[in-house]
Amino acid sequence: MNKLYIALAVIAIIAIGGYMMMRGQKTTSPVSENTTTVPTQVVQEVTPTVEAMEKVSPAEETMEKVVVNYTDDGFSPKSVSVKVGTPVTFINQSSTPMWVASAPHPQHTDLPGFDQLKSVEKGGEYTYTFQKAGNWKYHNHLAASNFGSVTVEE
Repeated sequence: MNKLYIALAVIAIIAIGGYMMMRGQKTTSPVSENTTTVPTQVVQEVTPTVEAMEKVSPAEETMEKVVVNYTDDGFSPKSVSVKVGTPVTFINQSSTPMWVASAPHPQHTDLPGFDQLKSVEKGGEYTYTFQKAGNWKYHNHLAASNFGSVTVEE
């Protein structure tokens, strides 16, 4: 009878061990399949984003460039018209410093963000992108008699 119990115990251990090995293989296979599939999906999601960025870049390159020069005689041209979202670059070509700011002098409250906040010497630049429609007067904060205007249209 002892031999019978020992034989049944050995058979049970072998059966349980075989079951565990089979169950372990089934769990491992799907994990490796999922691991292979996931990176392929991520690459496909990233590719359209890169293409979308490439399509945006050429449009930015064709944006209108508006330049106002500051000379010893003042701003030239004195008035410009642009569409909303257009940057205007002010270039100092004078022998004195330039500090572009919105009217009125000295508060700059008509368009508060339109303020260079510091002066630049000859060759220096200041670019402001107009995001709000209107007629915006500006001046050189250091020589308030030099002024101009930017008309911004929708």
